[in-house]
Amino acid sequence: MMNSILASPLLAKYAGKKLVKVGWLSLLVAVATQAASCLAAADWKDDIGYTQLVSVLGNSTPNGAGVPISLVEAPTGGGAYFPDTYPVPTNPQFTAGSDPFSEDIIFTDGSGMAANGVSGHAASVVGSSFFGNSSPAAGANAVTVYEANDWIENVLNMDNGQDPETQNFRVQNFSWIGTFDSGSQDRNVLRRFDFMIDRDNVTAMVGLNNGSATPLPQLLVHSYNAIAVGRSDGIHSTGLTGAFYGPGRLKPEIVAPVVTTSQATGVLSSVATLLHEAVAGGDATNSEVMKAILLAGATKDEFVGWSRTTTQPLDDTYGAGQVNVYNSYLMTLGGQTAGSTDVTGATVETVDSSGWDYRTVNPSNDLFYNFEIPVGSTAPELSVILDWNVEVTDTNGDTPFSGSESLANLDLALYNSTTTFMESLVDAESLSISVVDNVEHIYQTDLGPGLYTLRVSGVSGASARDFGLAWRLNTLFDVPSADFDEDGDVDGMDFLAWQSNFGTLLGATRAMGDADGDGDVDEIDAAILDGSFGTVTPSVTSLANTVPEPATLAHAFGGMLLLLLSRRSRKPRCLC
Repeated sequence: MMNSILASPLLAKYAGKKLVKVGWLSLLVAVATQAASCLAAADWKDDIGYTQLVSVLGNSTPNGAGVPISLVEAPTGGGAYFPDTYPVPTNPQFTAGSDPFSEDIIFTDGSGMAANGVSGHAASVVGSSFFGNSSPAAGANAVTVYEANDWIENVLNMDNGQDPETQNFRVQNFSWIGTFDSGSQDRNVLRRFDFMIDRDNVTAMVGLNNGSATPLPQLLVHSYNAIAVGRSDGIHSTGLTGAFYGPGRLKPEIVAPVVTTSQATGVLSSVATLLHEAVAGGDATNSEVMKAILLAGATKDEFVGWSRTTTQPLDDTYGAGQVNVYNSYLMTLGGQTAGSTDVTGATVETVDSSGWDYRTVNPSNDLFYNFEIPVGSTAPELSVILDWNVEVTDTNGDTPFSGSESLANLDLALYNSTTTFMESLVDAESLSISVVDNVEHIYQTDLGPGLYTLRVSGVSGASARDFGLAWRLNTLFDVPSADFDEDGDVDGMDFLAWQSNFGTLLGATRAMGDADGDGDVDEIDAAILDGSFGTVTPSVTSLANTVPEPATLAHAFGGMLLLLLSRRSRKPRCLC
């Protein structure tokens, strides 16, 4: 694995230089070989929970079908930015052979310069991870491609001063960095960018620079409304946004386990595309909600020392953590639960373990959500993300566009309501009250049984603002048990309960075959069932003579289990 892509022998001569300079915009493009990309492909799908998702959903796994997406790519030598030959693709990643619908990708040339040639970076590093046949979004077969300079000039309309053009895409990828070397011009681009994201509800993924010692890029990482993506090894630029546009916000916001930031950005775009298919037509397609779902699903176990504070919602190297599509999918499955304005708590709804909301909060109306951890259970994790867009308005109202940003100030707090509604703050770390960020994050571990209340509030004097909220509460029984019918033994009836509910992802009970108390019915529950099959509790020892011999029955059960799992589990293939 390369420590820095610019340390690669192929690119050593470019180290420290701007690789592409076109007109008034300088862009850096991190290029990796296809071999490096393919080497990591199988592992990163395991690491981000994609393999786990496919093993449960099989052919029902969303693959991005029908989701309109876009790739904005910086030109390489000779001005090439397109990921394949145009108009008919020839790269196996983009042709019908291994596509889930046996269809070629239909590329639209948004900039009209596809004749400049094929970009290896656009194809092997970004496109294959974003929408290629080996990506999580292999079913997304309509892709509009722009050259980055043209996109800034003629889509954001920096060239003619008009409002940005409408972008009818759910996901748009930007695996490049750049600057005008002018704070005022960079700020103009970022205002237009954030205006477009908020207006058009685009989930926009932007990449950081490779190398932990590199400075935080000005374009487009300083955006409020996009999602800044780094690498799980931490070898990317980090730091606080600068004074020219929203100072003091930490970047990145999320990371992916691949070898370049360009590919990491493509991986996040692919995951977002898959999730957009799962929520098509609902409020979760709003950019605030999708960002919250992605960040709340991120895992921290990979990073020793991951931390946040009450005023710094994200870690300074890994953001919210490593993307996990399984966790995020569960939130889409849990669905929307409306927050309550009932300050007495009498009608506040207890939410499912995973879910989301999209709503407006103002300083006079806090919103409340209840979480319940049952007696006999502990919650190893509670992850909550509150996200809202910066609002950019055109103060001129006409040409030229004159953007001005306004940031609402929302807060997040978690209270213990077991005895009395909002009786006490859980602890100091259950507050998230940054005054500079448009993300708040609560992350709690090892919560005991009880009723907990999440409060979303607008700070007094601040304006009302739409927000996206997403959460996941992981629970476990203190004592796992496969006695699903609670008759004092573990036998064939318990196996049938597990078998009939295998694949349930949310809301499972012990009676349905959930042996460990995490709300699903999966292979882990099967392992607990297998390990205790044939056992009898002391209270029913007298019934032992009615139970088949444990060794014989467990052996038979093990055979049935292996056969069942082999039929139900479908593993994704790396097609590099």
